[in-house]
Amino acid sequence: MMARRIGPVERLPQAIAEQVVRRIVEVIDVNEIVQRIDVNGVIERVDVNAVLQRVDVDKVVDRVDVDAVVARVDANQLMERIDIDQIVERIDINAIAAKIDVESIAERIDIDALVRRADLGPIIAQSTSGMLGEFLGLLRRQVVSLDDFFDRLTLHRRRTEGKPTCPPALAEASSKRGIPTREGQYAGGITRLLALLADIGAGWGLYLLFVAGVQAAIKLFTGSSYSLSNHRVAGIITLSIWTFVYFAFQWATSGRTIGMAILGARVVTVEGKSLSNRSAMLRAVVLPFSIVLWPITLFEIVLRSDRRTLHDDAAGTVVVYFWEARGASVPWLQKDD
Repeated sequence: MMARRIGPVERLPQAIAEQVVRRIVEVIDVNEIVQRIDVNGVIERVDVNAVLQRVDVDKVVDRVDVDAVVARVDANQLMERIDIDQIVERIDINAIAAKIDVESIAERIDIDALVRRADLGPIIAQSTSGMLGEFLGLLRRQVVSLDDFFDRLTLHRRRTEGKPTCPPALAEASSKRGIPTREGQYAGGITRLLALLADIGAGWGLYLLFVAGVQAAIKLFTGSSYSLSNHRVAGIITLSIWTFVYFAFQWATSGRTIGMAILGARVVTVEGKSLSNRSAMLRAVVLPFSIVLWPITLFEIVLRSDRRTLHDDAAGTVVVYFWEARGASVPWLQKDD
């Protein structure tokens, strides 16, 4: 069906009406109208419940740009306006606690998974290593103080004044550090004695464990029991071999035994270098003779500036501090000569 064309007579009233409306809009002061509106009166006449019933909440939520809203929120101003004290006062802790089913929560927690994720191993290791380090530091400082006191009693410092206090290579390394330290200096007699006693105890304990393991293995595979205590010669030979291996192996690999590691001492060559396998084995072979001839060993430690003993002379070695070697603050141990 074709649209009916509007004639000139009909277009005239329409044009007049458009001009009148445009003129009215131009004349109207919108701001003045808004100021005259009684907003409170309008709000009072609005039926909020009826409005809410007609609002499609889902469509409104779909049209809200949450990211844009969040971007416009000033979190700092929001936090400043929040009264935390009032919020805390209104919270009924007892009521919340009464509604919490602790047993149900405990049953749902996977303790094993929680422990695995917490990775407690490094935490425990770090705490243990820190406590062990403090203990060793305290023990070493006390022993160094005893070294100094022993040197004062034997006038060791006066007799060795002006002589080198450490091997050449270690003296050069100490000067490059530029800080006062006794690391690399010849270890005192008390440090060496206590390190030896600690090694005797550690070596004997490890020897007993080794013998017990061998005896258990023999009984397991043969069904018969065997005890080295019933074979004195075999026991002496086994103990001698074990002692040699205990000292020679540790000196060759690190220059330190268990006792030396605890007391902070190390065996090096007279030049200050690491031991060779030959030197380590030779030192371990001659060590028992130094122990048997302990009066001579004691005089050598007291009289010689490098504190070398019989087994040191045989292997071309010296014993030095392997830490900064600070003495403890014990007044009666720190009096001047």
